[in-house]
Amino acid sequence: LSNWYKEANKLFDEDSNFKKESQLEVINLQSYEKEAMNAWTIIYDISRKAFSEIYNLLDIKLNERGESFYNKDLPNIVKDLEEKKIIEISDGAKCVFIEGFKNREGKPLPVMVQKSDGGFNYDTTDIAAFKHRSQVEKANRIIIVTDAGQSLHFQMIYPLVVKAGYLDPNKTKFDHVTFGVVLGEDKKKFKTRSGETTKLIDLLFRAVDHAKKILKDRLKDLTNEELEEYAINLGISAIKYADLSNHRSKDYIFSYDRMLSLEGNTAAFLFYSYVRILSIKRKIKSDIKEIIKNFKIELQHPSEISLGLHLARFAEILEQMEKDLLPNRLCDYLYDLATKFNIFFRDCQVINSLEQNERIVLCQLTESVLKTGFDILGLKPLDKM
Repeated sequence: LSNWYKEANKLFDEDSNFKKESQLEVINLQSYEKEAMNAWTIIYDISRKAFSEIYNLLDIKLNERGESFYNKDLPNIVKDLEEKKIIEISDGAKCVFIEGFKNREGKPLPVMVQKSDGGFNYDTTDIAAFKHRSQVEKANRIIIVTDAGQSLHFQMIYPLVVKAGYLDPNKTKFDHVTFGVVLGEDKKKFKTRSGETTKLIDLLFRAVDHAKKILKDRLKDLTNEELEEYAINLGISAIKYADLSNHRSKDYIFSYDRMLSLEGNTAAFLFYSYVRILSIKRKIKSDIKEIIKNFKIELQHPSEISLGLHLARFAEILEQMEKDLLPNRLCDYLYDLATKFNIFFRDCQVINSLEQNERIVLCQLTESVLKTGFDILGLKPLDKM
């Protein structure tokens, strides 16, 4: 299917007749013409099966709202915009002109809601999506995630849906979350050795294979089933964290070796710190739940104080991340937390010390914050490394 798409795309650029036929076929599809729908259904089912494999591996649950979901709404959107006298005809196409947006020649830049041949496009679909999310799903916040190249598109669509009355900015907040490009270690766009764009599923499986090799050397007692589970959790978490720990609007260099390293700002380093806490708790013979319930912390050592103060900032970090939608803030916080915990572990004896109860509470709080952070970022920690 992927090769078919590449060949069709090439033919679309080279053959004007094929281009015209393709554009007319889109209209047939949007009109629910039987033969077009049958072909689309076959492609849809193949695509969905492939995407589901990726979503399952990433542990992502979706409420499906594909582009086709809004098809039936598109004619009504155009009709409503016409009735509100927002639409203007430009070269036979139905367009909306948003004040302040111009092309390179200085002419007004249109949002095309219906092409001259009667077909609809992404502009129309995104308008319908905004309307549905705001008025039907009653969203109080809409977050759209795309590459930075879509910025101008949404800068124009948003004021249009507000003008049309499809979204009330006093009730629904809108954020366009953009992201940069993933680079290879040669600092060029990440590709395979043959120059092809890397498929996500291949990248994920390769990360799992890398993680499996590392774990095989470190954990000799794992069964094959355990090794597979641990490798998936570590490999997938490493990729997620490598992506989320970088500022989302900037390009970053992708490296399997770096993201699976036990040193530096990586998921593996955080997991190692988390496992260290679990190990301490396993060695404590006292009832930890009772200690936590009845014991007050009194921090005295500088490393204890540093760790405690950092733990107290967790809510502040989450609030800031919720506002600016920069997950790297949470990653940086968790990395600093793991670092401060390791310093505390180096400087302050926990087991069999006079301060054992106080320090085990501090360990438990650190574990809890780390685990909550992992859950938010979609990471699955290991219980031994």
